[in-house]
Amino acid sequence: MALRSVTAQTALPQQEKQLFSYKWMRAFFTEDVSSANSAVVELQGRAVWIALALIFQSLNEISYITNIAQLGPFRSLLPMVFFLASFYAVWKALRPASTMKTPGQPQLWQRIVLMLMLILTFIGGIQLARCVILSFAPVQFTNDGTSLDTNAAILLLEGRNPYTDSNIPELMRRFNIQPDWTTPLRQGQFANRLDYPQMAELQSVLNTSLKADEVPEFEAKVSYPALSFLTLVPFAVFKHYNVLPFYVLSYLLLVYLAWKAARPELRPWVLLLAIANIPMWASTVGGNLDIFYSLLVVMAWLKRDSRWISALFFGLALASKQIAWYFAPFYMIMLLRHYGLKATIYRMSFAGAVALLINLPFIIWDPQAWFAGVMAPIADPMFPMGVGIINLSVTHLIPYLPTSFYSILEYGGMLGAMIWYWRTCRERPESVMLLAVLPLFLAWRSLASYFYCIAFPIFIIQAARNTSRTKASEEELHTRQTPTISLPTPINA
Repeated sequence: MALRSVTAQTALPQQEKQLFSYKWMRAFFTEDVSSANSAVVELQGRAVWIALALIFQSLNEISYITNIAQLGPFRSLLPMVFFLASFYAVWKALRPASTMKTPGQPQLWQRIVLMLMLILTFIGGIQLARCVILSFAPVQFTNDGTSLDTNAAILLLEGRNPYTDSNIPELMRRFNIQPDWTTPLRQGQFANRLDYPQMAELQSVLNTSLKADEVPEFEAKVSYPALSFLTLVPFAVFKHYNVLPFYVLSYLLLVYLAWKAARPELRPWVLLLAIANIPMWASTVGGNLDIFYSLLVVMAWLKRDSRWISALFFGLALASKQIAWYFAPFYMIMLLRHYGLKATIYRMSFAGAVALLINLPFIIWDPQAWFAGVMAPIADPMFPMGVGIINLSVTHLIPYLPTSFYSILEYGGMLGAMIWYWRTCRERPESVMLLAVLPLFLAWRSLASYFYCIAFPIFIIQAARNTSRTKASEEELHTRQTPTISLPTPINA
């Protein structure tokens, strides 16, 4: 009877462990949990947290969830909850290995996350197919940043300065731009207001301003550094203005980097995270520049042991979009902590020179216009919007606060993130992908696209770092186990 009781007690936990457990999951969770395979086990555990972060961010892309009218102003809490939960999941993926549990079998919640990610692969596959189809379709822009950059490439080929000659009337005549794909400004007919205009109001004001050939209510400046549109010049040369293939290629290159960086045991996770990455697919389909700059930043960190290659890629990132500038102090910290002051000065100087060289012709052409363009996201009176704390005011859950208040929060958050990175960058250099953009969650404008390129790039850098560490450990172990053969000392006769 006692033996039967013990058997029953031990059988129950085994049955619980088998819930949602399938043989195909072995491709994602290794059965070898020995110390020799600890790097793979550890990174598979981190991949689950990365997947959970992508699930939360994907929920934000489902407009039905984030626009439930019955919630009223409280609907603003949903995007905040989704992104805060995703940040927490990313933070868990960044924890030191000593604090992570490595069970013999994946836990129930890990298996559930894996199955949810497989469901997302169907949506991701649709997005992939959509990217391929739209790449061969007539030109269509869903954001003014891409249309302004494409128009800038055309202006450059015409011998005109993109930073001075860009304007909304010409842009509207050249491309089929919808009013809600523009960036309205709080000036002209939109002056002295904070609530974002509705679609009908945008259309009415745009039509009125176009008749007068003056459109002060919409952003018309080329608002990014020069590499943002120089990469699109080949499309303008061949008069093929559908630039979506460029951004699709950027994302596919990012996936290729992940595939090359990861060990074979981790490549199923690479494909899963890449295909089910609904947030980054949304940015790719929209022709969002964040995909391109993220690729360059990831390359800068992956090649950080190669002095000039890393600095070159970081310089290109600085020359592409202003958000890359947020990474500059973290790049400096990483260099100081890993390579010393001398290497930091060399690399930062080289990266700065690359960024300056690309933009220098336009600075010389018209320095005031160039400066006004690249500073437009900060200096121009844009409407408050985003998924961060500003959304509480946008939905009137709390009153609007002065813009200086959000600036103080953002700068304070940046200082705290830099201090955190100083303490952790030696063990977790990949945490920069979270820390550099996290302060934007506190800003006047905290667009969701700012945070969509966090999770997957972190996994890429983690995979590369763990692979290098594992190879070094295997070489050291091989050296220790290789017997030393000593030849006998010859005796002189």
